[in-house]
Amino acid sequence: MSEGSGPTDEALFAAWLAGDERAFEELFARWQTPLARHLERMLDDAAAADDLVIETFFRLHRHRARVRRDVPLKPFVWTIARNLARNRIRMQRLWGWLPLASAEQERALAQAAPAARDEVQARVAAAFAALPAAQREACSLRVLGELSLGEIAAVTGASVGTVKSRLFYGLRRLREQLGDLDPAKG
Repeated sequence: MSEGSGPTDEALFAAWLAGDERAFEELFARWQTPLARHLERMLDDAAAADDLVIETFFRLHRHRARVRRDVPLKPFVWTIARNLARNRIRMQRLWGWLPLASAEQERALAQAAPAARDEVQARVAAAFAALPAAQREACSLRVLGELSLGEIAAVTGASVGTVKSRLFYGLRRLREQLGDLDPAKG
């Protein structure tokens, strides 16, 4: 996302550390939407996703001195977001809330007569929710977060080969479930 359009993430981070608050604002603006979309797929809750985006950047701010300058910043930020989301999911399980797939089914039933766009969004959300957690996370990071294979591996702690496998099977299942939405086929 940052390649070729303005300063790199690392340059913005360095400028922010040097006192340029606008650099931090630009980092936030650059990652806010893709992070929120990814977190919403993980949590099935837009408000919680927005909260976690803010918490992610709060933690980046609080722990900025710990960030290593010799590694890319993007996987570090996405790892913070991922860990926050996983912690929230664990807490939800402890509280006895509905699992993600059940919550998605309930939400789909609550939408009696959605518009075509809402129906597509609901189907995509349901297709993501139906994936196993590891595949859902890898696909979300790739499709919504636009992370590279290496960045996904760094965020998830899995090998690049494992990431490739999760993406292969996850994307294949998404294509099977959503293939009729492809405008090229219609």
